Amino acid sequence: MKICWDNLEGLRYSKRTNKWYKGNCTYLYYKNCSLCNEPYLSSVYSEYCGRSCSLSGKRHPMYGKKHTKETKKKMSTKQSKINNPNWKGGVEKKNLPLYETFGPQLELYEKTRKTNDKYPLLEVKCVYCGKWFLPKKSEVRRRIQSLLGQLNGECRLYCSDGCKQSCPIYWTQTRYKYQEINGTSREVQPELRKMVFERDGYRCVKCGEIEGLHCHHIEGIRWNPIESADIDSCITICKDCHKEIHQKEGCGYNDMKCI
Repeated sequence: MKICWDNLEGLRYSKRTNKWYKGNCTYLYYKNCSLCNEPYLSSVYSEYCGRSCSLSGKRHPMYGKKHTKETKKKMSTKQSKINNPNWKGGVEKKNLPLYETFGPQLELYEKTRKTNDKYPLLEVKCVYCGKWFLPKKSEVRRRIQSLLGQLNGECRLYCSDGCKQSCPIYWTQTRYKYQEINGTSREVQPELRKMVFERDGYRCVKCGEIEGLHCHHIEGIRWNPIESADIDSCITICKDCHKEIHQKEGCGYNDMKCI
């Protein structure tokens, strides 16, 4: 026996009449389909056991009709998707966040902006370097969930893995406590670091690397604490160049400590 599940929605049973009812007291019972002659459970007014039988043969709206070659070409191209009112630039497939969806939820906690008016995607500033970038939709969702207390950790937004690993507060955001990472990412004032990166074009001034950037004081804070927050006393270098500088005699981290 076939059961039409669409007709079973909203059913109620009457003990008095020992029958099933739906809507305006239309009771259901067993009958045979007019096309396949199979028994099924449906309403009084139905003639077919399901949509496949009701739209088969001459009853189908496309019966006796064929698509032209031009129509088939339009249906198979990307333009057919773009003309669809639900098309939003393929953001679902590319895992891109829309500004109108996530912007209002993040604007109180992050610096946000939209890319353009045609396909307004969400751009945010990297927590470490302050550069505008386009995050993944999954990363934005995790950040919102953490702000709502639904996830452990802060799930902050970084433009690259290099910034994530170089950020001195990254290891304190996670659920578990990690040991401090190598001293090459010693903390400076966040706003100072972002201004130095922007001035140097987010590139190491020594080798031109763009990943894993650090803000380095030309003169140690120990000898020049007053001008330590001056942008002219800092340069942008990568992690490897930073290690090389502090391996020189007199420039080690132990020599640069404030006493």
